[in-house]
Amino acid sequence: MQINKQETIANIVKQDFRAAQIFSANGLDFCCGGKVPLSEACEKSGLNVENVLEELDALKKQGDHSISYEGWTNAQLIKHIVEVHHAYIEDTVPYLFQLLDKIANVHGERHPELIQIRDIYEEATDALYDHMKKEEMILFPAIESIEQAKLNGKPMPPFPFGSISNPIHGMEGEHDFEGDAFKQIAALSSNFTPPEDACNTYQVAFAKLEEFVNDLHRHIHLENNILFENARLLEKSL
Repeated sequence: MQINKQETIANIVKQDFRAAQIFSANGLDFCCGGKVPLSEACEKSGLNVENVLEELDALKKQGDHSISYEGWTNAQLIKHIVEVHHAYIEDTVPYLFQLLDKIANVHGERHPELIQIRDIYEEATDALYDHMKKEEMILFPAIESIEQAKLNGKPMPPFPFGSISNPIHGMEGEHDFEGDAFKQIAALSSNFTPPEDACNTYQVAFAKLEEFVNDLHRHIHLENNILFENARLLEKSL
């Protein structure tokens, strides 16, 4: 994304909706006040436009998810899940809720589905926080300890929950809950398609929501189909 400091904030967001989060963090209005050049907006807010441009330029370096996980150890997979996908959720959930809450309050009378979307999102992400804590505190350390036992030629460590398949089954059930929740959101939002009367905030909220769901799909795939299967096979080998 090539950014000119004389380009309006609104046009920058249209090129890459992720820029909206940078503008929000810097107190720059990309919605109603988005028709001013970036340089002018930064000057009025006392910001160094070059610093903001650096943040925007960094967006170009994000987003390549074409990663091959072949040959990764379980410990490497877990590190990637926590540092990439869990960190993304922690960073994105509050910001995205603010967007969804705002458009529900402003546009909910004309578009009542926005209120449903916000409420489903809030319930699903509250559950997602609890889910990640259980993974990071219980399941992931257990999977890593099985891998260490295999590497060191030792028997599998005993767990209070018995087989590793037991907590994995619980996590898979919670993944199903998340999948169903975001399927509802996709249906209510016409697959994240904003209506013709949508303002910039409305458009950014739906674009960010679609990005969130896509990341969640990659996240769940990595756990269900790679990490969890590896852990089950490793347990059997011991």
